[in-house]
Amino acid sequence: MKLVAALFTTALVTLGSWASASPMGLSPEGQKASAPDIAVNSKGDIAVLWVDRSPQDKPADGAHHHDRHLAVTDVYVSISKDGGNTFSAPTKVNASSGAVWGQQVSRPRIVGTPNGTWHVAYSANDIHPKFNKTLLTTHYTRSVDGGRSFESPKRLSSVTDQDMSDVIHGGFASAAAFGTMASAPDGSVHVYWIDTRHMKPDSDSGALYGSASGDDGKTFTTDKQVIATGVCPCCQLTAVANSKSEIIMGSRRVEKDSFRPATVMTLSRSDDVAHERQSIGGAPWQINGCPLKPTVVALHDSKVFAASHSGGEATPGVIFSVSNDEGNSFKPRGIVHPSAAVSDAPAIAINKSLVLLAWHAKVGTAPRRVFYRYYNLDGDPLGEVKELESSPGVSQFPIIAVRPDGNFQLLWQQADRIWSTTLAAQ
Repeated sequence: MKLVAALFTTALVTLGSWASASPMGLSPEGQKASAPDIAVNSKGDIAVLWVDRSPQDKPADGAHHHDRHLAVTDVYVSISKDGGNTFSAPTKVNASSGAVWGQQVSRPRIVGTPNGTWHVAYSANDIHPKFNKTLLTTHYTRSVDGGRSFESPKRLSSVTDQDMSDVIHGGFASAAAFGTMASAPDGSVHVYWIDTRHMKPDSDSGALYGSASGDDGKTFTTDKQVIATGVCPCCQLTAVANSKSEIIMGSRRVEKDSFRPATVMTLSRSDDVAHERQSIGGAPWQINGCPLKPTVVALHDSKVFAASHSGGEATPGVIFSVSNDEGNSFKPRGIVHPSAAVSDAPAIAINKSLVLLAWHAKVGTAPRRVFYRYYNLDGDPLGEVKELESSPGVSQFPIIAVRPDGNFQLLWQQADRIWSTTLAAQ
């Protein structure tokens, strides 16, 4: 009977995946959109965020035009109040045009809280008041009217007297970037970022800092050091909250001899380390440089699912791993797409019975495309790897959330636009 049930479940998943809705473009044509993110609040509303740059945009006043790492972008949000079937016209999030340092490897983040507030955090271009040099700082803003408007952003990361412009790529005096955020069941909002304020000229690791709000984003705590060193300085953090309002965070650790494992850790409600960083496994990856690869996480009860790109495998690609003890130990499940020449940019979401893992990959001579696969709650695959049905050409950087109806809303970047579709799951 167990075998019959398993086969029946697999058949439902396969049939459900073919029932996906037709893709819809969310970002305007003629712009250069990238780095999507998605959030679903307790009311069932869906928020989609992306970075947008007009081809005519120029660097902001006061910016160092020679800096090739200086982004000239804005952040936009579009809201669906009907479960992802339609979306509102985009709303600009940041107050100053071209102020956002947003890109795929350091994408802005959005979360929702139970009363309907949308919260956004992003890295911003700043100028150091003393050195008159470019800074990267972490900013926050919120919408209390359902995404129709956003408040003036506030800076969460402190500006120090550090000048690392001779060391940091791009000539930044200091950087507070590659961040993430999470909203917890207790209503708190947590923002985290990787900070360079303790880096030495010969250092290859950053610190983890954070700030939290207990009043729905009205005020935030003074930024706090969570980990002093050993954090990969350009591998974006990811975070989700568990039922106890603890934060489960994905990051990459810098170890001796330039090994950089993907890790998961647990933070308490007060952003103290409750469980140290635990490697998700896979072949050791030794790289003398910054891999620019996040570790994504998703939760179901005491289970933690994690995925990340690893260059240490025989075929470099996305590895998948499962923890049955709240992230204290992990059982690697291997490369998710062994037939691909390379796979990268994983995303995970979980409804009550299924795990959906998506990524982009190159197969044969075909361009980079988005692929996905379903798994059960033990981490066993259900059905085969599938390619997402989308327009010809490059499709990349998927991101997923669970809709109110239990199906999956999937976003991705196709050329210079952000697209959305629904993958049905039974």
